Amino acid sequence: MKNQISKYKPVQVSDYIPDVVQRLMQRITMESFSKIALYGFSENMKWLHRLLREQGKKPILCDWRKKLIGYDCGGKNVVSVDSLKNNPNTLLVICVDEIHDMKSAIWYLIDKKLKDMPVIYDRTEYHSPFHQEEPFKGIADRARARARSMITDAQLFDLIQFIKFTAHVKGDVVEYGSLHGGSGAILVEAIKYYGKKPIWLFDSFVGIPKSRYGLDHRWNGSFSNNSFKEVQAVFADCDNVKVIKGNILKTYNKVTNPISFGYLASDTLESGEILLNFMWPKLNPGGIIAICDYGSYPNCIPLTVFTDKFFEKKQDALMFHTAKVGIFVMKKSY
Repeated sequence: MKNQISKYKPVQVSDYIPDVVQRLMQRITMESFSKIALYGFSENMKWLHRLLREQGKKPILCDWRKKLIGYDCGGKNVVSVDSLKNNPNTLLVICVDEIHDMKSAIWYLIDKKLKDMPVIYDRTEYHSPFHQEEPFKGIADRARARARSMITDAQLFDLIQFIKFTAHVKGDVVEYGSLHGGSGAILVEAIKYYGKKPIWLFDSFVGIPKSRYGLDHRWNGSFSNNSFKEVQAVFADCDNVKVIKGNILKTYNKVTNPISFGYLASDTLESGEILLNFMWPKLNPGGIIAICDYGSYPNCIPLTVFTDKFFEKKQDALMFHTAKVGIFVMKKSY
């Protein structure tokens, strides 16, 4: 008990102050302007207003968004940033730190040519459009509510962009190797946003079929920890989605329409041999095929080697290597 008491530390106000607010306060105290304007109604504005008042300062509260003009904070109302009249003696502190809000705030200053006021700003997070910017964040959030995925956020972000880039290309979207439906959910939500198309999701739902040497033999039968009924239920509200159960190497050709985007996530050499030979001729110009497990060593060396050989003499193929695992190939549009 004695040791516990000796370690007790009373809570200080500073314990609650966000890091970005503390950094902005340090920068404000280094400046010597006759006026300080806090720009962008937010939690950061509320904190900065409180701290500056405690120092005897009277900052102006302003915003660019009409809906927030007149909001109150600490007994003071928010005014339009236009009312500051581009005063070079006013330090403008951008308080919002969500990147889409910060972009909007800065663009307003640029668009209105409010360029004479010195401006400072800061952020709490590194740049990550998948987590922070629309429409990517919304697509990801809605997909996550449907099903979980085993692939990385970077790969999921790529899938959204593939659907965006091929939105103008006619044809169905196909995924070979759906597991829990997580990547399929990303594709479905991206298709909802960028333009509705038929989508096919294929999986054996009993694990990866035995491969000659397409995988380390210990991986034969892996990824059987999923459920057809569960994945089917995930997309029950989507009339453009078909979930196909069975050995992909036997069910793949249920897709009869041209293809705009194909996602190969089935690991084995055999899947590469059969599916690339099936999808490439059906892929419309401007369409993309992404191969999730290209470069996933050592298990997918055979698939990687076959992919290289398949595309090396394809004059209409544009290959894009990712920094780590995966590759995508666009069919040239002449």
